[in-house]
Amino acid sequence: MSLRMYQMRVFPLLLFVLAVVMPVKAQETKDDTLKTVQLGDVVVEAQLQSSTATVSTFFPTSRQKNASQSGIDLLNRMAIPQLALGTGSTISTVADKPVSLFIDFLPATADDLRNMRTGDVKKVEYYEYPSDPRFLGNAYVVNFVMKQYEYGGYVKMAGEGRLIANDGQLNLFGKFQTGRLTFDLGLGTSYSKSSHSFAESEETYRLPQEDDAVRTFVRKESVTDADRRKEIYWPTLKAVYNSEKVTISNTIGATFDHTPKDYMSGNIVYTPEVASAADFDRDGSIYRNSLSYTGNWNFIIDKKNTFNFSTVYSYTHSRQSNIYIEGLTEFPNYAVDDSHSGRTRLQYNHAFSGKNALNMFLQGLYYNSSTRYSGTSEMQDRLCTYRIGPGVGYSFSIARYYFYVGVGFNHDHSKYKGIVEQSTQPWADASIQYSMNNKNRISLEFHHMTSVPLSSYRSEAVVQSNPLYSYTGNPSLEPYKSYDYGITYIFTPSNRFSLSAFIYAWTVKDRYAFVFNPTSTGILRTIEQPAGIFTSLTAGLSGRARLLQNRLQISGRLVFPFTHNGYPFNYDNTEVNYSLQAYWYFGEWNIGARYVSDWHSANNEVNGQWIRKKRNYFLSAGWGNSVWNISAQISNPFTWSWEETDSRMYSNAFERIQTVYGTESHCYVKLGVTYIFGFGKKVKRHDEASQQDNSSSAILE
Repeated sequence: MSLRMYQMRVFPLLLFVLAVVMPVKAQETKDDTLKTVQLGDVVVEAQLQSSTATVSTFFPTSRQKNASQSGIDLLNRMAIPQLALGTGSTISTVADKPVSLFIDFLPATADDLRNMRTGDVKKVEYYEYPSDPRFLGNAYVVNFVMKQYEYGGYVKMAGEGRLIANDGQLNLFGKFQTGRLTFDLGLGTSYSKSSHSFAESEETYRLPQEDDAVRTFVRKESVTDADRRKEIYWPTLKAVYNSEKVTISNTIGATFDHTPKDYMSGNIVYTPEVASAADFDRDGSIYRNSLSYTGNWNFIIDKKNTFNFSTVYSYTHSRQSNIYIEGLTEFPNYAVDDSHSGRTRLQYNHAFSGKNALNMFLQGLYYNSSTRYSGTSEMQDRLCTYRIGPGVGYSFSIARYYFYVGVGFNHDHSKYKGIVEQSTQPWADASIQYSMNNKNRISLEFHHMTSVPLSSYRSEAVVQSNPLYSYTGNPSLEPYKSYDYGITYIFTPSNRFSLSAFIYAWTVKDRYAFVFNPTSTGILRTIEQPAGIFTSLTAGLSGRARLLQNRLQISGRLVFPFTHNGYPFNYDNTEVNYSLQAYWYFGEWNIGARYVSDWHSANNEVNGQWIRKKRNYFLSAGWGNSVWNISAQISNPFTWSWEETDSRMYSNAFERIQTVYGTESHCYVKLGVTYIFGFGKKVKRHDEASQQDNSSSAILE
């Protein structure tokens, strides 16, 4: 019986008993004076959150579940203090660390959450460096625990479209369980068409001349016409076998990601006029087709021993073309790529008496690509990379403390055109989590690892994109070392309030970075190693308040990013980012509002860009129950500029200021609807079938 039904039945009975007993007691007294008893309101409220040293648990309300069209929407409405959720489909910690998704302890993706039946969510768990081997060694984990059923199935249909932005998607999902087997089938498609998706740039060149002088000028590229069309199709089939001691999950999927048209035209102006102004045209297309397989096997040997094996494989075929014409000069570039990638993890876990556990594992990574360039560069690239890494992790709990320590090493082997690079480097994890009580929790962490270079960074192909600019890779790149360290404090005094304070840093040594080498006729962008130290530090606060008997929820986030970017970019930047969000529920209706300020950050440790995303805000209204959910949203109603982001990059010989235009910060209206048809007695739900990850392309960009 639900708490609400319990209140509806017990409270009238309690009032009836009081109404009968109190007059009787009054009549029994010898005093003729009428006694009046004033009863206060009685409210029974379920505990919606709890925290221990090992896990933070959150219980969504029925209002939040009925108002949500997906699992990501539900997380946004729950405003979990450790998570920072945006308007898109990505999930990260408050310090912008990526979060791994699981549903009933099986790996999930953002599309799994899109196809989820949110009414079946019992609770959401958040872990940091969990000891459970089913979480596959991930540092930050969100696990959805779903209601358990006997048999049956359901079909979910979901559609979403954005007016003015001119894009949308349609998903169809079906689940059926019989006995210990569950079958999921997912189909999805999305499209976008825009004449406002393009980028403009202003580039400063400082080119040495034969007489030792330096010629400095600015090349400005302005767009007057654009046309971009994109469409994605994906089918996925999943089969899950589940018993008391064995869980086996197998998923096969395909993704067809096509951009048949990516066109822009405009004009080029030089200041001072080192060359005549000219018109330009850029016409491109990208086709990526991929197949993938994901498998997970969990075996419980006995109460103390478990065995787990997971593997992911994908194959991607890519075709890309880009024809750039400036004045009378044409620069055609074509690339065809076939890439195979795989990841695997084999692990054994032993639980000692008490709350101690030992986890031993062997993990591997494999990547093989074959890329053929034609046009301004004629070359065939072949790259093969693999990583083998054994490791061991040990966790133990003492009173309100949880400790985790993991150590191991990675052996990396890479071969490119007969050039072999090998390295063996250690890695280490350490985490201390202390739950002072159910209201206060603090965690400290440290992580050290090496990162394998992207295959496209290893290419020797020299691609010329315009008369002054060419780029290539570096086949001699080696994995770089990185260090993560931080502290988080969580304060949850009641259901009505929560607060998190955090400071995290990420430092990269021996990194590789873009270097812009000047000649008398232009710039050649290469990749050099080692470059200067890169450090990204993020500090901030995140809070949530529930008011009016949980009908109104307000949450906010304040972030201070700081970046030190050494040679060759040599800059220090810091900014202030903030966001506010509110949801109000009344009956089956809800309204919401969100404001996100201009958001500043370093793009990555390689390209030297400092990015500003324009502010974003919306108003929304929705109606939902356990079957239907209908929502409408107007975003940026007072913003009619298509400018979306701008970035700046500075180096000694070359500077670039780039403005990206798109639909995210412009006014648009979004309409969404979901319908769920259930059949059978009940359903035992695991994670949902979804669009699967594919191999990244090895094409140099």
